[in-house]
Amino acid sequence: MKKQSEKDFSYVEVALPVSQFMTFTYRVKNLPDLIGRRVLVPFKTTKMTGIITGFSTNQNIKNIRDVEEIPDEEPVFPEDYIKLIKKISDYYITPVGITAYYCMPEGLRWKYDKKSGKWIKPYKEEKIYRAVFLKETKNLSPKAKELLEFISERGEITLSQIKEEGFSVSTVNSLIKKGFIKEMPHIEPEEKISSPILQPSAKGIKNGIFVYWDSCDKRLKRYIEIASYNISKNRGTLIIFPNISTIRAVYSRFKKIFGERLFLYHDAMPEKERIKNWFKLKKTEGSITLGTLFSIFMPIKNLETIIIEEEFSTSYKNLRKPRFDVRRVAFELYRIKRDISLIYAASVPSVESYYLITKGIARPLNRKNPIKDIKASVEIKNLPITDHYIKNLIKQKNKKVLIVTNRKGYFSYLYCPRCEDEVKCTRCDIPLKVYTEEKNLYLQCELCGKKFQYTQECPVCETPLRETGYGLEKIKETIKKELKTEIFSTEEKKGRIHITTTLTGKGFLIEKYHYVININPDFYLFLHDFRGMENLFRAVLYPYYKAEERYIILSGLEKDSFPIKTIIRKDLHSFYLSQLKERKQLNLPPFSKIILLTFEKKNLTPHLIETIFDRWIKESSIKQIDYDGPYYAFYSYVREKKRIQITLKNFKEKEKLKNLFRLTEKKGIKLIIDIEPKKLA
Repeated sequence: MKKQSEKDFSYVEVALPVSQFMTFTYRVKNLPDLIGRRVLVPFKTTKMTGIITGFSTNQNIKNIRDVEEIPDEEPVFPEDYIKLIKKISDYYITPVGITAYYCMPEGLRWKYDKKSGKWIKPYKEEKIYRAVFLKETKNLSPKAKELLEFISERGEITLSQIKEEGFSVSTVNSLIKKGFIKEMPHIEPEEKISSPILQPSAKGIKNGIFVYWDSCDKRLKRYIEIASYNISKNRGTLIIFPNISTIRAVYSRFKKIFGERLFLYHDAMPEKERIKNWFKLKKTEGSITLGTLFSIFMPIKNLETIIIEEEFSTSYKNLRKPRFDVRRVAFELYRIKRDISLIYAASVPSVESYYLITKGIARPLNRKNPIKDIKASVEIKNLPITDHYIKNLIKQKNKKVLIVTNRKGYFSYLYCPRCEDEVKCTRCDIPLKVYTEEKNLYLQCELCGKKFQYTQECPVCETPLRETGYGLEKIKETIKKELKTEIFSTEEKKGRIHITTTLTGKGFLIEKYHYVININPDFYLFLHDFRGMENLFRAVLYPYYKAEERYIILSGLEKDSFPIKTIIRKDLHSFYLSQLKERKQLNLPPFSKIILLTFEKKNLTPHLIETIFDRWIKESSIKQIDYDGPYYAFYSYVREKKRIQITLKNFKEKEKLKNLFRLTEKKGIKLIIDIEPKKLA
């Protein structure tokens, strides 16, 4: 057997999932297309899965260890996606190894078991659940009721997500056995069609960035046209949705048209199928893929169009490392490829997307007024849901009614008029919401989930407390009691009267109604969020799309309040222009780039953070920096840890933030670096 010489090997940089901002050099046997390959390598006293990101330029290589195995026949990522991963790592200040590791399918993230000396392949068959909504829940345990509510709110949810929220498998099995939830099958092909049925009027779009503002039905029809045209040119289309429920809602329509050209990529899929689709899409010409958050990293061959549906959704911000926003990732991919089209789509687009139009960075895909053809009248009533006027509307048996509450729970919270404060969680600095269980009230923290006994007196001054704000549970109880009629969740698909907490992100899931009643959408103005007015606008406009005859807003808002006025006049552009003017004056996004630094530790003080921050500025030789803080976060105490924040504006030396991360790490302080946060809280 011929002995291999040094010429048979290359030295490569491997990105590993460790919290170090660097890659590691290894020696590997020469193969074609080494960059983007998954490799199994020794690391310190263990072994890890990594990705080759480039060739080493180190000329003084000593004691370099060898790659132990290359488990795949081809690279996981093509070179342009390795460029994307590096850009995202730099932009969001995340080690490139962690970014690469979490951007590939979970089934490829092999882990090494030191005891057995074997690699563990996490090919899990992920399960997904949906609530069935039986009438009586009085025999359920408090934990089972909590889980049922959790699943109901999210429509469909995976077993992994249930476990992450702290629920046990035994609680899941109990709800299944009693018929309150059911396991949903993975979306399987209904029929096999070897080639798509192209639409006669199929037409594509030019390369570039677009904002698509229209109703759900019209957007869906346009996507089919775009994908059909792309397939006829052997090009690929990727449509990203904010949740699995929406994919399920539109799947059958796409499947009937595109057959075997249609692919899926989301968390509820069997892991083997996700891996299969990943590698198949690298070779398949003319495809359409429906996916969720991480589908943006799928290396689709001849990718022509990326569509981000409901582009404003908070679901597109990954809340764990890497803390990327899918809109930014898509933009960076567009900049790398240049010959593709990128569409930010929504029934109510974000202010940031509208800004792209005003600057000429993006073009509107639809120039028609999206609500011009809506005939429903708009009424503003400062009335409770129990008013005779509202009850008479709901009683009309030939009319379908949708009630949007904007608040879950029973009451919103308990308020002490003497202390001028809400009753808060002892573990978190957050007002407790009021819930009901078997007609008994209790309090619960929305952050840590801890429950407390209901009280009618302030725990501090013993003043009688006030219950404020109608929640979903209270409204259901009131309607059932006073109107002697049943009210159902929108997911139940039965009955005449439906209720939901929000329509945001549910545009494809909810049909139209004769009457839509929107309760207190101005709730969003009282949240600690610089996007409060935008969220109010969206909370008011979304239900309008679903109203056929009458749209009633129960609120203290006046008809001449700006968001309402623009909708009544059907002059939506004036709202966006007003928001842009206001944000420019306040130097808020999109006119500034914000980095939110959140420091967490028990007994943390602003003085300590200020000392560390000043030291970082001095040691990093930072001459100019615009920042606010340190200050206690809006929720300053979460899960028994103090939270202190600093806001950076237009800080361009992001590389130096790695030094701040190291300084805080030495002090045992957790630092969360959030680039372009969804909220400043």
